[in-house]
Amino acid sequence: MNAVRSPSSSRRATAWLLFALAAVGPSLRAQQGPEVAAILRQADGSPMTLVYDLAARLGDLAPPKNLDTFRDQVMRAVRDGAPADKGRLCAALALRELKDDATYGKDVLELLLPLATSADDAVRAASIAVLGQERLFNNRVLPDVRKVVATHCKDELAPPLVRIEAALALWQVGSNEDRATAKATLEQFLQSGDRDLRQRGALALAELNIDGGPAWTVLREIRHEPTDAGRRANLFLQREEQRRQFEQMLARMVERGAGTAAADTADDYRMLTELRQRIRAQHIRGNTVSDRELIEYAAKGMLQGLDPHSTFFTGEEYKRFFFDLNREYGGIGAFVNFDQDGDFSIVRPIYSGPAYENGLRSGDKILEVDGWETSGHTSDEIVSRLKGRPETPVVLKVFRPGFQEPQMLTIVRRQIAVPAVNWAMVPGDIGYVELISFSSNLSEELRRALADLTRRGARGIVLDVRNNTGGFLSQAGDVVEQFLEGRKLVVYTEGPAEPRREYFTDDHARPVCKLPLAVLINNFSASASEITAGALQDHGRAVVIGQRSFGKGSVQNLFALRSDPPEPWQDLNQDGNWQEGEPFTDRNGNSTYDVGAHIKLTVAKYHLPSGRCPHREFDKEGRIVDPNWGVMPDKVVDLLENKPEDAWKNAAVFALLRKGVFREYVKTHMPAHEALFRQLAEGDEGDPARYPDFAAFYAGLETKLTEDDVRRWLRYEVRDQISDLRGAVYPGQRALGDPQEDAQLQEAVRTLLAKDGRDIRDVAAYQKVLKIKFPEEPRTSVK
Repeated sequence: MNAVRSPSSSRRATAWLLFALAAVGPSLRAQQGPEVAAILRQADGSPMTLVYDLAARLGDLAPPKNLDTFRDQVMRAVRDGAPADKGRLCAALALRELKDDATYGKDVLELLLPLATSADDAVRAASIAVLGQERLFNNRVLPDVRKVVATHCKDELAPPLVRIEAALALWQVGSNEDRATAKATLEQFLQSGDRDLRQRGALALAELNIDGGPAWTVLREIRHEPTDAGRRANLFLQREEQRRQFEQMLARMVERGAGTAAADTADDYRMLTELRQRIRAQHIRGNTVSDRELIEYAAKGMLQGLDPHSTFFTGEEYKRFFFDLNREYGGIGAFVNFDQDGDFSIVRPIYSGPAYENGLRSGDKILEVDGWETSGHTSDEIVSRLKGRPETPVVLKVFRPGFQEPQMLTIVRRQIAVPAVNWAMVPGDIGYVELISFSSNLSEELRRALADLTRRGARGIVLDVRNNTGGFLSQAGDVVEQFLEGRKLVVYTEGPAEPRREYFTDDHARPVCKLPLAVLINNFSASASEITAGALQDHGRAVVIGQRSFGKGSVQNLFALRSDPPEPWQDLNQDGNWQEGEPFTDRNGNSTYDVGAHIKLTVAKYHLPSGRCPHREFDKEGRIVDPNWGVMPDKVVDLLENKPEDAWKNAAVFALLRKGVFREYVKTHMPAHEALFRQLAEGDEGDPARYPDFAAFYAGLETKLTEDDVRRWLRYEVRDQISDLRGAVYPGQRALGDPQEDAQLQEAVRTLLAKDGRDIRDVAAYQKVLKIKFPEEPRTSVK
């Protein structure tokens, strides 16, 4: 194992090879292609101890200012020459060292994946060791890497050397749950009857800085042996002894009261103790709140006092937060909540999910789940029973107005991916794409959306990140990459303890949308949304329209707390995440799986390609530090459904919504007017008379709202119910994303049409419903 993981040791053992190869290197610089192929062939015929040295020699051929060309030469030599396993490994090792980031990660992965099943155990182990270097791989390929590594780690029939390397790799690239798997795998080797395997397992655990346990007993047994394993064990033990001595010295300093800081810390803890006592004695909830809750409150206050974005998550809070970023779960596929009657109902099915496929529609009431009544229970309790392991059945008792009696429905749960993108073609042949969240499934969904809109003849794209508060920073880079050609800087991050890290678009050949582009933002567009809008704006690729963005330019990292680890569970579907129905060890006895406490800590700020940081920061007096915060749109357009003086209308509309008058009208008229309602959902030209019996309906409301106000909310309900019939949601929400009601979207359409020599006023669908103003100037358009 040591020879596989330590290129430096093999270099010392084979210095003569470096000397021999160095003699021919400079004279062949102009003929790198043949020399690359020659080195790969030599690697195929060499023992493993020499492959690392040949990889180093291959890397030395790379001209510092033209690394990409060299990378292409290496990949061409592999594809054309079809080297055997050691040649491929040599090429991967050489590319690995060219850049200290994920620039060449896809190439390295292409070279290594076939080696993971090599008949040569040493090659197989070496390839997996490289897969464990997380810096090489971006978020698009990292899941594939984790899957390969985890498979070998869990394969009890795999050669021991391969399993150990796979466990070490999984520790580096996997989640907290993956790390638990890696640790358990290595601990298995400590029980082996083979002394060499016990040593390898113990050394691997020490390499992961796992303190204590039987591994350290094995290390103490061999530390004085004159072998590589003995010398490594001795180094690990010395390091541990030095750490323990340092901790003991620190403890003695605290006991002596050394330094003002130690005294101040003690005083602070006394303050917390006094607060706890006063809460217990005097607060109205003092006899009901637990010490654990008080500690959680203190942790939240400590982090929130630093900045608005650092926070402490309890296990339950982290599960909800994690779902927002990784929008997948096992379940029936529906948005659910209590309706105005207090019944637990389907708000809207996910149209690609099993609930919709089995006939569930918006408004259906769920009375029972597997014979368990939903009445009297909380939403979380009901949802936990609806969710479960994919491919398991759940029996629902469902009622819908018009049913003679409730119906029993069996649905087989599936892995559900909550959509991150909605899209549609709006009048004028403009593709409208709503980015709901920057979750892990965003980039692939956006790719499908752009391909679909292009196929349907879109002549421009509107990208909408309004009300999108962000998510994964890497997903912002993946979005920008779909609109920019070549290698371009998207964003860089930098902090006191975080070195500058730059994120670029991929310079490989890839599909790029070249249509004219507009981006919609508002004061709730934050973080990854601002990176997307700001980067496209800085590169001159998009016109940004709307309102100034939120101004969140800080970067947060997630950290699990060792003091509150997750409960162990059995990963039945091998997805790396606990799902409802998977067995777990209930350590705290609450019958609910606990993922453990986590913190989100601000560690850096991000900067757009131009160098500007959109972060809105305040000084101690509450004044804004930089007046140029946020992303400023190129065209400022407000979106006001109601004027400020018409704010009373919100209460009037809410009262009608509570009565369900719009829903009842549409349900009553839908059977006889479905074709008409499908047309009205697309656009009603602002004409209430197009709705059947509208005059009588409006008179019966006895409302001070205008006919146009009622028409607008009636159309929103029509769009909701037509969504069920057509099996696809309309992008946006209410006015937002509706080309008839959304002034910011109309401005984006006008801007894109103008680039094509057209005028939005010439598009029939907009002529009677335009919300935007026009300067008094001659009209020029090309029809």
